[in-house]
Amino acid sequence: MTVSSWQPVTVRMLCGLEGLVGAHLAAGQAGLDQEVRSIEVVSTLASAESVTQGALVIAAPGETELVVLDMMLSAVRAAGAVGFVVTKGPHLVGSATRLAAKLGMPLLVATFKDPLQLARQLDRVVHAPELVRADVLSQLGRQLRRRHTEPGPVLETLARMLSGRASLVSPVGTVLSGSALELPEDALADPAPHTVPGAADGRDGDLVLVPVVLDAQAGPDVWLAVKLPPGPRSWTTTAEEAAAIAASAITGWAARRRLEGERDLRERRDLLSELLKKPGHVKREVAENGLKLGWQVHGWHTGVHLRSMRHTPNRRRTTDVLNAALSEQGLNGHLVERGEGWAFWVTAEREPSHASSKDVVKPLRAALTSLSEEAPVIAGVGRPREGPEGLARTLTEARQACLLACTGARGVRVAHIDELDLQRLLADWYSLESFQTYSRQILKPLSDRGETELIRTVEAYLEHESSASSTAAYLGIHRNTVAERIARVESLLEVNLALPDHRLVMQLACRTLRFGDRRAS
Repeated sequence: MTVSSWQPVTVRMLCGLEGLVGAHLAAGQAGLDQEVRSIEVVSTLASAESVTQGALVIAAPGETELVVLDMMLSAVRAAGAVGFVVTKGPHLVGSATRLAAKLGMPLLVATFKDPLQLARQLDRVVHAPELVRADVLSQLGRQLRRRHTEPGPVLETLARMLSGRASLVSPVGTVLSGSALELPEDALADPAPHTVPGAADGRDGDLVLVPVVLDAQAGPDVWLAVKLPPGPRSWTTTAEEAAAIAASAITGWAARRRLEGERDLRERRDLLSELLKKPGHVKREVAENGLKLGWQVHGWHTGVHLRSMRHTPNRRRTTDVLNAALSEQGLNGHLVERGEGWAFWVTAEREPSHASSKDVVKPLRAALTSLSEEAPVIAGVGRPREGPEGLARTLTEARQACLLACTGARGVRVAHIDELDLQRLLADWYSLESFQTYSRQILKPLSDRGETELIRTVEAYLEHESSASSTAAYLGIHRNTVAERIARVESLLEVNLALPDHRLVMQLACRTLRFGDRRAS
């Protein structure tokens, strides 16, 4: 935590603390940054005349005559007071605010019944910050022991104790629970607990940030953020210690939730394994447990198999992120960790049409594209199948189709099983000796010259729908270089790649040549 040097307490700092939370500044804004040296209560004009230098004065509630209030304001100002606090009432009218503005005296309108109690609260902040700190931490500890330590109650208790706003924030700055907060840029760059100072003019309070960490190697799971009102540095120190206590309570809650979640994931994984082991003879117990989880085993299922493109140290977090991305695209199905990836399926009561595969593939592509940076994932999609046996079959098809993803020259994130059948057909075609001979003959002017770069460029150009920019990005060269190479290919082979038939023949020839090279190797 940041330990700040001593700082004098000003009227502005007290405005957002203790009994002055929500107080209205009726006049005297220019005097808010004067130092408060004492807190005093006045009930008569005589007592107003005897206040000490630097006092914040609290007027006892009552039906004070307007002329008496004006005289009190003049008297306390003349004695050296730095602020005047009154309760709401009919005595407060425009003339009092005009006089306070003329005198440069902050006039605060607050809601309180006992001026002595309010004076004690504020005096502790000014003269005994350590007692305030001990009181806040003690009350917070008792509240957290008595109440169920879910984030909501913890944040409410912390905000009330510190007269500020408290939130749980994701590692990217999204507010997950509590009050809305706008974090400064790079506020979460430092993984250790820290405090971001408020504005230098004192008009904005400090921001206290404490990480909630379950796995030290993976970094903070969430952040506890507390935005304080303008206040003395002692109040910030108190808030830092209180936030650390609250973060510990939230850490315990998150650990329990993680254990419950891991147990739930394990049960789902085991249940799916049992279901797929003998789909034709589903045990009654397995079917009942599936119903408890919301699985409709006798509907029409469309399976998806997902696999991460890189090692994921925190598999649980990736599962949560993946589930959220699928739900955001309207894919509300069942996601279960399975082997090296995840099984996912959606269920319909009636048989989906053949065209309905687009209803899964399109949003699935959108979901995985949104995760390209955080968790790159590829997927395969099976055909709609009915019943428990159909679920096993569509997930098997999805797993096969997943092997297609990212294997082409362009690479895809989602592959449908129907594309696998098409690829098998093309593979049979590519393997024909007559077609391979014809392809080699077409590309012979390039291969005889050893122009492997030209062959690679034209193949990538055709795979990228004749886009010079996309081809350049894929090959890591300038688009003008791509244009020059394509022009040279057209000249050497005497073809015009602007013509659809020429493009088709060239693309099939390049793919056949690549297929033959792979078989040979």
